[in-house]
Amino acid sequence: MASHVAFAQSAPAFRLHTPPSALSGRAEAAQLAAPNCVGTSESQAQGYVLGACATLAMVAGGAQRARRSKVQQQRPRLVARAVAVAERTVPLTGCTLQAALKMRCDTSGAGYAIYWANVNGKLVVAGDYVTDARKEELKSKGFEKSFAEESEAFAFDASGDGPIATVYKTREPLFVSDIVSSNLQRRELAAKYGLGQICFIPFEAGVLEFGTSDGSSTATWENMPVCPLIPKAELRRGFENLGAAYAMFWVKEGESFKIVADYVSDTREKTLKASRGDDETFCSKSRGVAIDDNGDGPLATAAKTGKEVKIMDTSVMKRAALAKEFGISEVHFIPTEAGVLEFGMPENAILTGPTLAASLKMRCDTSGAGYALYWQEWDGKLVVAGDYVTPAHAAALEAQGKVMSFAEASKDFMLEASGSGPVATVTQTGEPLFIQDVSTCEGMRRGGLASDYGIKSVCIVPVPGGALEYGTSDEQSTADWTCIEDARQAVIPKAELQKAFDSGATYAMLWWRQGDEFVVGASYVSLNRERALRAARGDNKTYTSESAPVKIPVDSMGPVASAARSGKEITLENPAAESNFKRASLAKEFDIGNCHFVPCRDGVLEYGTGGFSR
Repeated sequence: MASHVAFAQSAPAFRLHTPPSALSGRAEAAQLAAPNCVGTSESQAQGYVLGACATLAMVAGGAQRARRSKVQQQRPRLVARAVAVAERTVPLTGCTLQAALKMRCDTSGAGYAIYWANVNGKLVVAGDYVTDARKEELKSKGFEKSFAEESEAFAFDASGDGPIATVYKTREPLFVSDIVSSNLQRRELAAKYGLGQICFIPFEAGVLEFGTSDGSSTATWENMPVCPLIPKAELRRGFENLGAAYAMFWVKEGESFKIVADYVSDTREKTLKASRGDDETFCSKSRGVAIDDNGDGPLATAAKTGKEVKIMDTSVMKRAALAKEFGISEVHFIPTEAGVLEFGMPENAILTGPTLAASLKMRCDTSGAGYALYWQEWDGKLVVAGDYVTPAHAAALEAQGKVMSFAEASKDFMLEASGSGPVATVTQTGEPLFIQDVSTCEGMRRGGLASDYGIKSVCIVPVPGGALEYGTSDEQSTADWTCIEDARQAVIPKAELQKAFDSGATYAMLWWRQGDEFVVGASYVSLNRERALRAARGDNKTYTSESAPVKIPVDSMGPVASAARSGKEITLENPAAESNFKRASLAKEFDIGNCHFVPCRDGVLEYGTGGFSR
């Protein structure tokens, strides 16, 4: 499935760099030693304190957002989440959805799982999964498809009286032990595939269906199975924002913890298969490990303290040898009432190409920053691997007689990854850091340089492969931040961006909610696409620049509002021919095709391809 994305600004000033094997430069000084194993409660804090010059961002309910000035006063505010359901609802797409489906099968003994979402009054399949054992069983019986796959052709009235609609309306689980005598509209299909029992439960904004079948590949249920609740918001944080490649769920059995569910992303599986020549993964090897519940390792510590534990040095783990074998560099352990969720990142997870360029520009768009830097760890050092300066900030610097920017000047610096300066602290702890007034921060060796360029506030956040730094200045082209919430207006899902550009997308944009409308909060167009359009059209217009003035009512039937309401990714293969697509004429003008609309935490991410014939 897919998402649609548009861009609002022109000609970004991007610079993507290849880290050198050896650099000469100035190391950023350290004042705070960040531990390798850090325990934090994500529900309580989303920031890191660096002396007196950084602010710890608390996310307690009702925390007041600070006032804005300068251009930020005109910037659309994110006043509500895009998905029009309960605040706790997590949009399920991509790896988050696939992990949730597989792990439900793992913990219940089901042979398949389907997630049904409400798209404009119809309950449709938003994602499905069939276990490997069930696939083999079906293949041996001569089946080319599965019950889950054939269910994709069905759409049910959300106000109907079938089991899916009933669970959707009542938010009460339903167990069907006798499919033949039930009112399931897919009874004949269920009989064809030998289904045994089916469970339907409310699941985020939709309904989760999972079931058993004849044969030995699934369990047999007398009643609805009791399964551990795996925190989907944390799954999404791992996959979308931090670049996780796998997830596991550990439960206590006797005096030790054992894995009952796991998931490895398709990309990671393919990479391992190509490099190793076998089907082994860090998850498959970890299934043979039992962790002492009374130990002092990170998993047991998370369970005992009830706080998330982050491991930035995997040599301290019991599975250190396995982590080294599979190139795992960072691991998170999140305790729940039922067990401990683990997810981790491989050592080669970095931002590159258009994913990096889009991340830098769109972060500036959503925050009002004037510049953004990507610090990548390279052989024990942190070096600038990409930078971006907004056109407005570049113009302001030129008016001041500056020949370069703070972002460009920062490329002369090489930081110690093991140090305790602000950038190194973020890469070590995995926590965002906010410096409201750079001039008072003694731990930042670039403080003098920042002062020369009028840099006022800086925010640094962890991203795959390093840290993303962005900041404001003392002139009118940037926002005025007074807290970390000002700087973190929205988080762009990196995994979805990567998926978009890997599939050939030429643009991306984030729609966020302002009052009763969705507006463009950030956008990016690939450089090749910009150049081709400029050559063909003779102007600087793009699909995203022309989409920027568009406002979409939240209760409309188009793909942006529909994706937000349903929590389901929506794809338009030919947007120019869609009657419910408000920008159909723009799509035709710019030869846009294969548009994807992906609901995310802070809105809807749109991306698509653009032809070069017009």
